[in-house]
Amino acid sequence: MTPTFFDSENSPYRVYRLEFHKASPLQRIAHLDFKMPYVVRLYKIEPKTLLGESEVVDLWLNGEITWYLNSSVDRNEVRVGRDVLFEKIPAECTPASPLVSCPKP
Repeated sequence: MTPTFFDSENSPYRVYRLEFHKASPLQRIAHLDFKMPYVVRLYKIEPKTLLGESEVVDLWLNGEITWYLNSSVDRNEVRVGRDVLFEKIPAECTPASPLVSCPKP
């Protein structure tokens, strides 16, 4: 009686993936007032690592995905609707290292 995979969405640079799982029958019984009960999981794609999992949430009219993963933004986070928030996610792109100057011959 586990949640079943439904769909996934990759981050803009394909470093992370959100997976949407339909709530299990037991979870649906516990949340009868939810029209679309889901569990959302956040993975790092390579190597595949689970970074977080939400509680059962209602995604009915509540599933907009917002990726805040720019290293210049202080709040590296991923939001799904108003109920799911994954915080302290490493930025997708790291700042480029300074160019190394070559010695002159």
